[in-house]
Amino acid sequence: MKRKTFIVLFLTTQILFITLYIDKQSRIVKLSYKQQRLETEKTRLSKRKQELTNTLYAYKNPAEVKEFATQSLSMEPLTLTQVKRISYS
Repeated sequence: MKRKTFIVLFLTTQILFITLYIDKQSRIVKLSYKQQRLETEKTRLSKRKQELTNTLYAYKNPAEVKEFATQSLSMEPLTLTQVKRISYS
């Protein structure tokens, strides 16, 4: 009787360990896929940040601002004769 109980207990324990091992491996695979997806997202966001930074620097460039003002907004540069002096008496 003891031998039979031992064998049943041993087999049950082995089945439990195998099940836990399979579960561990499946969790590792799921986390690996999630990590790959997050790294891809991080790379995409880094590229987007770089693009936006480059755009910002282009907008801050005085030559670009002047070109935008003259072409898109139809502004003209001021001459000294157009500037009036305001003085307080």
